[in-house]
Amino acid sequence: MLASCAIGCVVACAAGAPGPGIDSGRAIAHVEALTALGPHPGDSPQAQRAAGYIEAQLQAIGVQVERMAVGSVEVPAIDLLGIHRRSARVRVTTDPDLVTRFGPGGGKALLVMAHYDTVPTSPGGVDNAGAVAVVLELARVLAAAPPPTPVMLVFTANEEIGLVGAEALAGRRGAEIGFAVALDLIGGSGDLSLNGASRLIGAAALGWLARAADRAGVVVRAPLPHRVVSRAWPQVERSDHGPFTRRGIPAVHFYHRGQDGEAIDLAYHSARDTAARVERRSLDEVGRLLRALTEVPPPAHDGDGFWVPVARNVVVPRWPLVALDVVLATLALGLLTILTTLTTSRARGGLGVIVGLVCYAAAIAATAAIERLAAAGHPAPWLHAPGPSVLAELALFAGAFGLATRAARRFAPWVGDRRYLAIAIALPLSVGLGCLWLGAAELAWIWLVPAAGAAVAPRLGRLGIVAIALSVIPGVLVLAPDQLREAAWNGFWPTGIPLAAWIAGFALAPVAALAWWLRKRPAAGPLGTLVLPLGCGLTMIAGVFLLLQAHPPCSPQQFHDFQLACEASLGVR
Repeated sequence: MLASCAIGCVVACAAGAPGPGIDSGRAIAHVEALTALGPHPGDSPQAQRAAGYIEAQLQAIGVQVERMAVGSVEVPAIDLLGIHRRSARVRVTTDPDLVTRFGPGGGKALLVMAHYDTVPTSPGGVDNAGAVAVVLELARVLAAAPPPTPVMLVFTANEEIGLVGAEALAGRRGAEIGFAVALDLIGGSGDLSLNGASRLIGAAALGWLARAADRAGVVVRAPLPHRVVSRAWPQVERSDHGPFTRRGIPAVHFYHRGQDGEAIDLAYHSARDTAARVERRSLDEVGRLLRALTEVPPPAHDGDGFWVPVARNVVVPRWPLVALDVVLATLALGLLTILTTLTTSRARGGLGVIVGLVCYAAAIAATAAIERLAAAGHPAPWLHAPGPSVLAELALFAGAFGLATRAARRFAPWVGDRRYLAIAIALPLSVGLGCLWLGAAELAWIWLVPAAGAAVAPRLGRLGIVAIALSVIPGVLVLAPDQLREAAWNGFWPTGIPLAAWIAGFALAPVAALAWWLRKRPAAGPLGTLVLPLGCGLTMIAGVFLLLQAHPPCSPQQFHDFQLACEASLGVR
């Protein structure tokens, strides 16, 4: 098993020609029929009609359907990092789970699920008629050509109020299931993405999924932040795979990550989630992937793996990633220790780190104050256009900080260059070590690379500027516009904190590294006395102007009511 896993996991496979799939035209017809019912929340007459439609379609192709009563289900509490997100509760439903089986009897089955309920405000095109349609057409394929391994297809009830149908299924039928796949948010125009890959999903299972994607001619993405959340806090999963993971049954979630060029779907849970938003191409690729998965049984757990995010269906063992993080952390920590030993003597007769931090805080405070002034009561106007907003606030902050440091310089020279470098190393190093401690090796390198770069910069001579430039990596990746909007959309980014505060956190290490570089090569002549202050002033004015010119498309009340979805309701996106 280990040898086969190594071969399957290490070899990089480019997605080839499309494999056999489903009748995507018929799948689109299912989507249209289900959305024509209008919103069909759980325990409504419309939900009963949706279940009846699914059952009738299955019976028409000769598939036997079991109506599994769900009844009363205890939905567990959700707590994340000490924050209480949901209380435990008991849900009762009269809607059934619709269960079908294919392939040989006996043995643990591959489970594929799609929930058939919607929220009360949406006809549920992408959420979740697209997934239901794909599973219906997969049933047609499996009925005509039974798979070599047991397969269970289930249409779950009441997912929207706490994964109720999946909770019942996992609790009562979990012993029959070897691997579970939930389909949710299927049919959008974004990348087909893998979510929910917890610690139960090791190298063998990831390799099995990647090889199936390759045979199907499908590219699957595994966003790093999602992978970390799934591994570290599987209890917060919001799709039907969650109850299986919690019970120790390997489970994942496939979805199309976003719509309209974004990583989010502004029509989510709204009346705009219609059949017209479901793309035939997207249904087809999911159908091909599922057919490939049913051809080969899921493997036993065998080691840990890492889905390379920028490659095409490439899985490698995870230990090299962890080893790289450890090497980077050791290098940065060792050189930081040497550096702090060399800076034990107190620099005298000039301005040091404390005064620099005061200037930094003053610049950030000014940036935050102007951000609030420009917001005009909106809690987070920058979320509507995060790219220009970040650039504007960076310009404002840079100008203010430059003026503050030049003003302080009139009273005394700046000294203690190594202390700035120590800050540039210690800050990202501490975050990277924290990620490693939490088991988030996938994210740790983002901070450990800059820490190691700053640590080796003094040994690179003139090329040291290249090494310290690496310190911008965390800010560039985390403050990327799509990343900001997706994090806020999913509730992982507190919008009540000013953007200036986030800029302050991510800019401190780069600013400290740059301060070390400039202290090593102090400016002289007119650059230090005239050009630099003038440039800082103009930069600050430009940042203020850009912030004041920005006009968020949604009013504060509209944003409070709909969050980013207010843009779609106004026709902005």
